[in-house]
Amino acid sequence: MTHSSTSPSSLPTSGLLYGLAAVAIWTGFILVSKAGALGALAIPDMIMVRFGTAFVLFSPFIWKHRKVIFQWRMFALGSIGGLAYALSVFNGFANAPATHAALLLPGLMPIMIAVFAYFVAGERHSRASWTGIIVSSLGILALLVETFWHGASYWQGDLSFVLSCVFWATFTVLLRRWKFAPWHATLGIIAVTTLLFTPVYALFLPHNLAATPWEMLALQAFYQGVMATTIQMVCYGRAVHLIGATKMGGLMALVPVFASVLAIPMFQEAWTPGLVIALVMILVGTLISNLSFAPIQRWRKVSCSA
Repeated sequence: MTHSSTSPSSLPTSGLLYGLAAVAIWTGFILVSKAGALGALAIPDMIMVRFGTAFVLFSPFIWKHRKVIFQWRMFALGSIGGLAYALSVFNGFANAPATHAALLLPGLMPIMIAVFAYFVAGERHSRASWTGIIVSSLGILALLVETFWHGASYWQGDLSFVLSCVFWATFTVLLRRWKFAPWHATLGIIAVTTLLFTPVYALFLPHNLAATPWEMLALQAFYQGVMATTIQMVCYGRAVHLIGATKMGGLMALVPVFASVLAIPMFQEAWTPGLVIALVMILVGTLISNLSFAPIQRWRKVSCSA
């Protein structure tokens, strides 16, 4: 009997490439967002710069695809994956270290996504996926325990990151279930968030844009409005369709390896035992979840039949 050269557990090459591109952009998002939070930008400013820039740049496409975008399901996706996620995640950046963002955001996502995908989308997970999720969860738990044990002032930021993971997991599963094209989902998030947030920002929220250097505004506008909001969303959405929500969530757990190592020298943050434990266990959990063991299984079958 011959065996196929591919297996359901293996990652399609194109899906893996899209996923790794999303990982790289998300790493930059953490660093750029923390830089903005340390500067003069307030949380409302960062959200307005992020989505306002994207809305201006892509308004012709939003109008062109308005029949797809302006419907209740897209409104739900934009409200959850755009506005709710942005409010919680930027509050986290304002109140917690970048290293915690680097670990909690992508580290918790595979856990949340796996649970939501199981109950909402009926997606079944392999034993390797569940094992990796458990290992990563233990690492995240070590970091949270360390934060609460020492009574650190940034626990509110950590809880905001946890909440943002809940919103993003909900968005990811709904995106896969409703099968919107990644490009349409990206435009929908931009349109819905901007239209909902702009009136509130203009009438009720503080503005610090005038006190921010133009270099910082340009960096935030380009990275938040183009790279993180648009290009990253297209890559992420495409990867979700090709490899599934759970696998994409597992790949996102690679972000801590890059973001935390870069954040420590950039923002003069310190290594702690909880950070080290979380980083190692999240990396190990990611490898367990995403490595294909099909070649090993085929080798065992051949050995047993010999």
